[in-house]
Amino acid sequence: MKVLRRLLLLLTVLLPVGVFAQTDTVDVKQPAEDFVTASVCVASPGEEIYSALGHACLRLQCPTHGLDYVYSYESEDASHKVLDFFAGRLKMAVRAVPTSEYVAQYAPEGRGVTEYVLRLPIRVKQRLWQQMDARLQYTPVPYDYMNRSCAVSVLDWLEEAIGKDSLEYAPWPEKYGRSRKEIGGDSIVNEWNHIFVCTFVTGEANDVQIDNRRKVIIPSELVEVLQGAQAFGTPLVEDCCNVLQPTTKTVGPAKVTPLMLSLVVLLLSLFNLRLHKTWLRAVVLIPCLLLGLFVLYLVVLSDLPCTQWNWLVIPFCPLPFLFWKWRRLWTLPFAAVCVAWIVGLLLYPHQVVDSAHLVLAAAMAACNIEIKTNTVK
Repeated sequence: MKVLRRLLLLLTVLLPVGVFAQTDTVDVKQPAEDFVTASVCVASPGEEIYSALGHACLRLQCPTHGLDYVYSYESEDASHKVLDFFAGRLKMAVRAVPTSEYVAQYAPEGRGVTEYVLRLPIRVKQRLWQQMDARLQYTPVPYDYMNRSCAVSVLDWLEEAIGKDSLEYAPWPEKYGRSRKEIGGDSIVNEWNHIFVCTFVTGEANDVQIDNRRKVIIPSELVEVLQGAQAFGTPLVEDCCNVLQPTTKTVGPAKVTPLMLSLVVLLLSLFNLRLHKTWLRAVVLIPCLLLGLFVLYLVVLSDLPCTQWNWLVIPFCPLPFLFWKWRRLWTLPFAAVCVAWIVGLLLYPHQVVDSAHLVLAAAMAACNIEIKTNTVK
């Protein structure tokens, strides 16, 4: 990024000395303030799990010298490193991409990109560019989709450049009294993405005691927070926004939902209570045990953030099936545990549980009852 370093030198040489002597106050009529433009760009949500919340990044441009880049935390390409992702071995780093390339990548998906220009003194914009240029040299860090999410990172960068004492937020809405998982989950429209998040995002993601600024994980809500904030006593965001690319495709609900398939599995398990077919039992057990193996791996072996204790381990635990020879001893108690788990979570709902999980747990209970009945016969 030698070109960015040259810009920093130009900022030092070309700007009038008086600009650097003044305090951090905003004067939008002063031409020097427009030498560098800082803004936040937000891409609309996509259909894939990694794009379910949208994306936020910082845009810095110097029209005089034809420089225009967006900065954001980006992970390694996970398409060929799925196992590394779930193991928590994926890396991420700050990257700078020309804005034109950034916007163009969303066109095939029909995702829009909107820009919100920031009202910042030239000194702060220079500081921001210096800091971002320095971050490009940092060593990649473990991928952390919660604590280093795009929205959280952009807010951190702005706070560091502006100074926390000079940045004032509007009163936080009531929704920030909830956990990050609840806030993020409520914004996911696609049911498959929602249950995927519910299945493995646990632990610290459910903590409601963290600072509200760490809960700004949704790009659209980042914009709302910035629009209500003031820097040096002046509104931080310009009144109007710029649509860099219109949204041509929105995310809608899935035609076949996880709950629908879970109900099919439950019906098959109930049907098998009468038929006692081994192949039908396998149809029920295989998806439930695969879910259990996945959750158990995340809790016990994975270093992926926010995969601490998960209540789904209880009804879908595959370990009892290692003792298949003694199934007449444990199947009925296991079924009772599944039923107790369902009742308990209906009375005291937990953030990790989706309705499809409850239905699958009922199917697991019915299947264990069928195994017990068939074994006795």
